[in-house]
Amino acid sequence: MATRKRAKKPAKKVAKRRKTTKEPILTKLDFWAIAAKEVYDSCRRAGMDEGTALAFAMDRSSYPDWIVDPKDPIKNPLDDFDEDED
Repeated sequence: MATRKRAKKPAKKVAKRRKTTKEPILTKLDFWAIAAKEVYDSCRRAGMDEGTALAFAMDRSSYPDWIVDPKDPIKNPLDDFDEDED
């Protein structure tokens, strides 16, 4: 007795899921690293040699307050707002 092979059904097309990413929460170390890199890159663009630019990047006291506040690198702007006051 000969058996017949069944014809294969065409495969259904499956819609691919879109890849979504959640933004990571930045830590104090992340803020420091970003600020140090920006200071280093700015110093290099200004014509400083690598050693001088690295010294500025690693010396946190040389950062302007508008880059990273040396007292509190992660400051939430809503912290200054008092919810209890009417």
